[in-house]
Amino acid sequence: KHLRKLASQELSHRVTELAALHDVNVSRVSVRNQKSRWGSCSLKGTISLNWRLIQSPNFVRDYIILHELAHREQMNHSRNFWREVERLCPDYLLAERWLKKHAKILR
Repeated sequence: KHLRKLASQELSHRVTELAALHDVNVSRVSVRNQKSRWGSCSLKGTISLNWRLIQSPNFVRDYIILHELAHREQMNHSRNFWREVERLCPDYLLAERWLKKHAKILR
């Protein structure tokens, strides 16, 4: 319960910071108990994040947030989308590797 509250505060704040830094419009931030996703982005601009991310290192959290912010530009996983992710988060592959290796301890 404590971690979920902390996640809601900290992840929401970080989305706001990164969105402002990269001039991306976000309508709302939601921190949820997702079972199979780390994050998502709706067509209306809502960024939803898994509360379990609060247990990951900052660079992993930032990657997930930046990944979702990239969806505000490209609502797909096309080559252009991944170029945008790399522009926003040049070391994104390190975060992806960390998640693959440690995902089970966060679930």
